[in-house]
Amino acid sequence: MPDVDDVLGVLTEQIETRFQMPIAALRQAVSAAPQASPEAVTIVRWHGLLSEAQQVLDRAEDVLAEALARHVEAVPDGEFVELPEQVMRLARTVNVAHAVRQGRVMTVRHLLDPQAIGNRTALWRSPAARRGPALATTAPSVPAAGQAPVRGAVR
Repeated sequence: MPDVDDVLGVLTEQIETRFQMPIAALRQAVSAAPQASPEAVTIVRWHGLLSEAQQVLDRAEDVLAEALARHVEAVPDGEFVELPEQVMRLARTVNVAHAVRQGRVMTVRHLLDPQAIGNRTALWRSPAARRGPALATTAPSVPAAGQAPVRGAVR
């Protein structure tokens, strides 16, 4: 089972499986002929954005871990000391980087899901698939003079 935190690796495998080529070769193919597959262009673009977000998150986590280690070394054993504002800012940076990465993960997952809204085939929209209008298009009928009056109508 892959590492839970290796979202980028899992999605990269899914992309490679879908397009039957390594991600590097797919990038080259997209840059050589972007008009060949707009879907591949979009997925490669978002994969690149996801890779960048993962790198930012990794660096932010490393900086936070170093700051926490320095803080722990400076605190006497068993004593509770609040984290300095600088460390709290680093923690917020990690949270933001994580949120950005997760947003990009959701986008790539959506693009890879053939059943997702916007990714389905447009067969249901085609005129050939329609059997008739969705709503009745005939004019409403007017009651004949001899019919019973409508309830509540004035005589």
